[in-house]
Amino acid sequence: MGVEVLIPLFAIFSVLLVPILGVTVILTTRFALKPLAETIANALRESARSPAIGSSDQVRELSEQLCALTEEVERLREAQEFDRRLLENREDPKPPTP
Repeated sequence: MGVEVLIPLFAIFSVLLVPILGVTVILTTRFALKPLAETIANALRESARSPAIGSSDQVRELSEQLCALTEEVERLREAQEFDRRLLENREDPKPPTP
């Protein structure tokens, strides 16, 4: 089997396999990227429908939540300080007086 036989076989395989490989790559890419493209398109559509991030209702709601959280943190600090004082008194008991 010489090179003279391999060249026509290579040409036949190239003529058949290159188009098949091209179609396979194109179809695979289309079906693999379609869900990604649809997801991005839906996200862009939804972001266009939603109100602006800095709308006054959202700012007011966030301000109220911030105030509530600040009050809660202050109450937790007071409770922690109270617990700390109780534990200090418990660790350092005064000797009984006669």
